[in-house]
Amino acid sequence: MRSPASAGVSAFLGLTTFACSDAEAQTLPDGVAESALFQATLDRPSDLGAALRYAAQAKKSGDIEASIGALERLLFYNPSLLDVRYDLGTLYFRLGSYEMARGYFETVQKSAKTTEEMKERVQEFLDTIEKKLQPDQWSGFAQTGLRYQTNANLGPTQQPLLGATRPLNSLSAQPDGNWFGIVALNYVHDFGNQAGDVFEANILGYDAQQFNVTSFDTGFIDVRVGPRFGILQDALNGASIKPYVAITGASLGGEPYLGSFGGGVTMHLNWADVSFDPYVELRGQAYHNSTLYPYASGLNGSLTTVALQAGALINEGVRWQAKLAFNHSADATPWFSYNRVAFDFWLPLAAPSPWGGRNWTVTPSFGVAPWLYNQSNPTTSPFTTERDLEWRVGVGFDIPVKDSFGLGVQLQYRAINSNIPTNTIRNFSVSAGPTVSF
Repeated sequence: MRSPASAGVSAFLGLTTFACSDAEAQTLPDGVAESALFQATLDRPSDLGAALRYAAQAKKSGDIEASIGALERLLFYNPSLLDVRYDLGTLYFRLGSYEMARGYFETVQKSAKTTEEMKERVQEFLDTIEKKLQPDQWSGFAQTGLRYQTNANLGPTQQPLLGATRPLNSLSAQPDGNWFGIVALNYVHDFGNQAGDVFEANILGYDAQQFNVTSFDTGFIDVRVGPRFGILQDALNGASIKPYVAITGASLGGEPYLGSFGGGVTMHLNWADVSFDPYVELRGQAYHNSTLYPYASGLNGSLTTVALQAGALINEGVRWQAKLAFNHSADATPWFSYNRVAFDFWLPLAAPSPWGGRNWTVTPSFGVAPWLYNQSNPTTSPFTTERDLEWRVGVGFDIPVKDSFGLGVQLQYRAINSNIPTNTIRNFSVSAGPTVSF
């Protein structure tokens, strides 16, 4: 619904500036431009260009309903526009109006003029809608494959999960390969009310078995459960809040290594065509001493995380995703306690397949994280408090093969530059293996 302020601007501009062209309207501030373009669609309701420009401007400002209204008015005058029907399907999908979205997608799919590429995109939406219309929804992802690392003792990349990890990283670099497997399962129960309340459960499992350096065999399972409640539905499109409980268990070198329990609160909202997911999480962490890692219990303590994830579509086939996080680890041994600020950025790109068929997804990524430890370690560096700068750069390839099967390939270079030379670490890894999603 258009606000009184927006209506007032429209009325004012109707008396003063609507002699301007659509192109001139694009140079105005967003709110004024949207009003100008809206008036243009009323003056020329069958004008394809004016309607599309207004719909794009409304979508950019986060007014999905206004964008839908413009496109539906356009269809009234031009019912054969398949691209407009497809766009309407995606917009209704974003609003959670899955029946409306399905109607538009099915019309596009049945048309003889629809390209095979568009039919594939439509079918993916229809498959997702079919799942979302069920009260109990399951989805998941799995991959298995081989990985080679120039520094196998760097361990997995989930450093906040495994604490400071210094008992691993202080060892000399050892190249090795491994077999790995990862499984992610998601369950959603839809309560079927107008607020969109659901119950969610997420399980992530990982295992890596080294070929030579078996002391670095790693496995973990992470479970998160909690209800998600829709909030401020009129003011914030698709907004929700979710309190959750998190439980984690990890093994290292074939023996129990970590047990973690905690929880947090996360929120989801869309604003100006950008999705935001802030969260706060607190976990207690209990490490277990073992023959290979006799001092692991020094990492016992708590881990607090405050983070913001965000993402948006740049244009067709190009999306950005980013995460900014602050970690505070308060450990039983003070020289393992640290503060860490991490920034990660991903840019998923749809790239044409070199042999035809469905597009590949190519995802360049970059991350940086300073680690600031609380005090010097009296056993290794009694006069120097450790300061590290971690950075990583990589690229991933998601290569569809058939239906839900594909091939995943990832290359990454990761470094930790430390003011204590023996703790400076370098690692290059490459992994590849078949994937399946459902």
